Amino acid sequence: MFKTIFMKEMKDVLRDKRSITLLVLFPIIMMAALTLFYDKIITSNDEDEFILAVEDTVDSELLDQLAIYMPTLTIERFADVDEAVKEKEAQVGIEFAEGWKEMMSSQESIPVNVIFDPGSQEGSGASSVVMSALTKWQEQTVKQRLAGENIDYSLIEVFTIETKTTKEEDNAIASYMLSILIPLLIPIAIANGAYPSATELFAGEKEKKTIEALFITPVKPIQILLAKWLTLSSLGIFTGLLCIAVLSVLMNFTTELKKGLTSIADPISFTLMSIVLIVLFAIFISALEMILSMMANSVKEAGYYITPVMGILTLPMLFMFFSGEALSLPLYALPVMNLFLFVRDAFSGQLTVGAFGLAAASYIVIILVLFPIANKLFKNHRLMLGK
Repeated sequence: MFKTIFMKEMKDVLRDKRSITLLVLFPIIMMAALTLFYDKIITSNDEDEFILAVEDTVDSELLDQLAIYMPTLTIERFADVDEAVKEKEAQVGIEFAEGWKEMMSSQESIPVNVIFDPGSQEGSGASSVVMSALTKWQEQTVKQRLAGENIDYSLIEVFTIETKTTKEEDNAIASYMLSILIPLLIPIAIANGAYPSATELFAGEKEKKTIEALFITPVKPIQILLAKWLTLSSLGIFTGLLCIAVLSVLMNFTTELKKGLTSIADPISFTLMSIVLIVLFAIFISALEMILSMMANSVKEAGYYITPVMGILTLPMLFMFFSGEALSLPLYALPVMNLFLFVRDAFSGQLTVGAFGLAAASYIVIILVLFPIANKLFKNHRLMLGK
């Protein structure tokens, strides 16, 4: 009888267009849009796309020097450099003081204005290129002046600095983006996948008075409850695994974001652990939505109760900025928070089996607490029959 009820509920769900939309189309569209968006953010700093605005009265010698030190920028003349940057005709502008050649010859400091929009990603990137080029030009000029005075440049070079990173810069940025993208989207997709069915299987049946027919059937209430719970959990698990599959496919169409995957030391273990946590999280969130739906008298009211849950799923991302980057085992006991930590620590190479075990155990404990509550509510005919 349990199997019959489960199959009946699944057929009803799959006939609902709203459920199919949130179950299949929503995860695909959401994952595709945000994956390509994040990849675009990483790849949008190509230096050859930047335009450098200079005054239309600038002399050819200065143009030659700028071309030497800023070969990746396209240099264009404008009557008003400041206005050109404001109107987005150029990403960055530069203005040299009049008589800069005489100042250079007399070894005076030359006033230079670098104009850019600090609120623009392209403007900030272009200004970094210009500042780096000016620093290089200044360094070369200092070397020439010291050589003219027979002074070795190494006398004023106190430090010889060589940076050494633990991972490639592009890979680090991509892995950081993925550590935000994955734990933010997948839990929301799982909760959304079970959401319409959770409202219909309890509050909906209560509103339509069909729940009464279930209670008079010769089936134990716990079997009905488990069949409904398994239906919701299956939908959530399907959505979570679909997100992983879609993300895996989309990675092949990105240019920079896929580099972040190289930061994971053991991709197979990470994938298996992710599947386990997705299954447990889907069961947990289904139980929570199921309880909230039982407490409502209509689908609309159930929506009011369940909708805030979606917002709560994003809160751990804010707490991550205050938790520090070191591995913190106690935080793995917190539901949802442990999903963010799991992905972040996997990309940073800190993830341990103990941390994964604690996260999985925390979900099992919470599920064991929520099920008796759901069972007690479901057996309360006064609550389940509604008004």
